[in-house]
Amino acid sequence: MFNKKCKVISNKEIAPSIFEMVIEDIDIATKADPGQFLHIKAKLRSDVLLRRPISICDINERSITIVYQVVGKGTEELSFTNPLEYIDVIGPIGNAYPIDKTKKCAVIGGGIGIAPLLELSKRLKNCDAYLGFKSGVYKVDDFKKYCNNVIISTEDGSFGNKGYITDFIREIENYDIIYTCGPKVMMKKVKELCLAVPSITCYLSMEERMGCGIGACLVCTCKTTNANDSKWHYKKVCTDGPVFNAKEVELND
Repeated sequence: MFNKKCKVISNKEIAPSIFEMVIEDIDIATKADPGQFLHIKAKLRSDVLLRRPISICDINERSITIVYQVVGKGTEELSFTNPLEYIDVIGPIGNAYPIDKTKKCAVIGGGIGIAPLLELSKRLKNCDAYLGFKSGVYKVDDFKKYCNNVIISTEDGSFGNKGYITDFIREIENYDIIYTCGPKVMMKKVKELCLAVPSITCYLSMEERMGCGIGACLVCTCKTTNANDSKWHYKKVCTDGPVFNAKEVELND
């Protein structure tokens, strides 16, 4: 994990309120894996006190791409960052998705949770993608480069199937591993589908508000259980996650 001032190569809107930023840093790019995230301070001088945790979308030899949604002051400030400016980045942070290239896999994403599944798709050998959007779509062509099949849904029917992406999952029992990220209500449905087929392993990526991002502040705890007992425990999304086996995480809408 590094704490560095990183140069922004590009920062552009790719769908309504959705931005793609390319950050140059060979150290972070070399260490990063799909499922991890960056903890970003938008401006070197800012009155926004807390950093923003943003998942890694794409990794190249010298750069990392993030995709983020403008939902508050911090991400709005980040959207105003110009190429060649510097931002303060801590990362890569967290546990990555376990990758098994011998298994048949599917990635299931919803909303901004689609972003961290792209680099994962690049590294899998036999993968389908199920991507759900409200309306404006993004990164679809990139997923088509790496996935056998890409199924799209939009809630308003403007692109692909109309409805929620969980309504269009085909023969889930044919998959060995499911990877998912998105709204909790979507991941809860994916978890239910996977639990109905004992042979499927499901990994999900949790999103929680974070303070420090390094496990000290306990802001991002989530409720978990394990196979050794039936008691509930609490784990930190930043350091114990953000990727968990779906069986151990309680998902509240």
